[in-house]
Amino acid sequence: MAVKPLRTLMVAIGLAGLLSACDEATPRVVEMYIDNNGTMRYLPEAAQKGPILVQLLPRAIASASGYESITLDLMNEAANQRTKNIFTANPGEAKSPVRVIHMMGAGSGVSGSSLCGGATPEGVRGEKELKIVSVLCQGDRRLAEMHGWVRVETAAQDEEFRLVMLDLTNGLFKRPETER
Repeated sequence: MAVKPLRTLMVAIGLAGLLSACDEATPRVVEMYIDNNGTMRYLPEAAQKGPILVQLLPRAIASASGYESITLDLMNEAANQRTKNIFTANPGEAKSPVRVIHMMGAGSGVSGSSLCGGATPEGVRGEKELKIVSVLCQGDRRLAEMHGWVRVETAAQDEEFRLVMLDLTNGLFKRPETER
């Protein structure tokens, strides 16, 4: 009878170890919303008409450590499987009717809908994590929203940031539900 409680204890210790390892498993990305009509069509459309505008907010975080240029490079890398160089931070170059907003250091009240509607909240650095809210907008309408997290000490050049931005970009551009 003593073997069964010991086995149960060993399983519990093993599970606790696995779960604690999951806490350290950054980067993490979560799909919050995807329009039922899908958003994949905007990539080839942008390749034909001109680039999609990418806005990084707040400017204080986005301009630090090269986040803006590295983010654009990573987004173009993610889309490169489909089409090339379709993202720009220059509003004068953007020709697509859609835009992408990445809110770095998003607080708990930040939503994709509010960002598409023009809200520009202040960034907040958490103690352990930097939350990124990424949204694909058409006018003030939210087409897709993704949330990602990196450790607060992550630099734009780090592999962790690279993986999160690739996942966020790929998550924003999806096929319609009927095609998945």
